[in-house]
Amino acid sequence: MTSNQRILHPFTLPNGTELKNRLLMAPMTTCTGYFDGTVTSELVEYYRARAGSIGAIIVECCFIDDYGLAFPGAIGIDNDEKVAGLAKIAAAIKAEGSKAILQIYHGGRMVDPQLIGGRQPVAPSAIAAPRDGAATPRALSGEEVEGMIAKFGEGVRRAIQAGFDGVEIHGREHLSDPAVLFTKL
Repeated sequence: MTSNQRILHPFTLPNGTELKNRLLMAPMTTCTGYFDGTVTSELVEYYRARAGSIGAIIVECCFIDDYGLAFPGAIGIDNDEKVAGLAKIAAAIKAEGSKAILQIYHGGRMVDPQLIGGRQPVAPSAIAAPRDGAATPRALSGEEVEGMIAKFGEGVRRAIQAGFDGVEIHGREHLSDPAVLFTKL
């Protein structure tokens, strides 16, 4: 079998999970969640329409804390009430034969105060994002960092409860530094 053919054949991950092929849909922000971070029926159908022919879909980032909402229309996994909507996405993807993976994040210094009720964003340090008009976040205390790590853990628990096959932690320039999180989760 050539390397080009391998991409279309089943693939077993180190944990034993088998994908129908090596094709994955990367997480793409759609901004189609409700204002409160809950899932819309349009979002469920968006993922259903893309499932089936690929091995797995990584669902767009879900904020793990209400201070972590980084864009309008983002979906969240910050409380148990959001599990039911996320479960609809996971079920729709899996019904078509693809694996469902959820990306979780905290916006950190990228958060616009207008999106979080005028509150000051929080981040590991009080350094504003490198863009015009970015607010300077409040630096989290050591205790708050531990609390945030716990919130990522709760996000993982909720993703499993919703039926996702895996979780990806978004780690770009926000609060989600995988080097810190993976030592704690």
